[in-house]
Amino acid sequence: MRIFYRVLGVLLIAAAVVMFFWQDIRALVTNQVNDKIIQAYEKNEAAPEVNDLEKWISKTEPDKLKLTEDMLGYLKIPAADINEPLLKGPATQVNLKNGVTLVEEGEQLSEQNIAIAGHRVEGAGIRFNYLDRVKKGDIVTILTRKGEKNYEIYNIYDVNPSQVDVLKESKGKPQELTLITCDSYNPDTLLFEKRMIVKARIIETA
Repeated sequence: MRIFYRVLGVLLIAAAVVMFFWQDIRALVTNQVNDKIIQAYEKNEAAPEVNDLEKWISKTEPDKLKLTEDMLGYLKIPAADINEPLLKGPATQVNLKNGVTLVEEGEQLSEQNIAIAGHRVEGAGIRFNYLDRVKKGDIVTILTRKGEKNYEIYNIYDVNPSQVDVLKESKGKPQELTLITCDSYNPDTLLFEKRMIVKARIIETA
């Protein structure tokens, strides 16, 4: 009986440690899954090799992606520790679980205003959770098999969810990104009442 209680005590301590560090563990595993998805994309593979434990911890569904068809590249924001797979639109729940995504179906990276959505509810350090760390002047990079493009953040603000004019194209103006995520969480309604908008303009190369 004494051995039983000792084993039980060890298990309870281990469970407490895992619970205490759960968000850190989940962020670490999600980053590992991201890296596997990005590496598979760079090798032009159809799917990443992600095991069931990694899927369970990260709450991702990479087996539902066809990288050669669904993935456009990846998005990096060093100032916010963001390195995420960038998927084709529309912004479905599957896409939002596996990375960040173009908002609209059929949207292209060649458009003047590229709208990209990402969750903040996935946990600390996952998807766009740290997007609120960015400031004007920070750099956003989109990397594809064709190369990379850099954008400089020039505006950060909140809008109501119904304000979709942020998605509008402005013909003749420099290309820009519109990064979108939830903001202003209300614990009474359990809803995010605002959308955070980060605008970044392309840096023209000489």
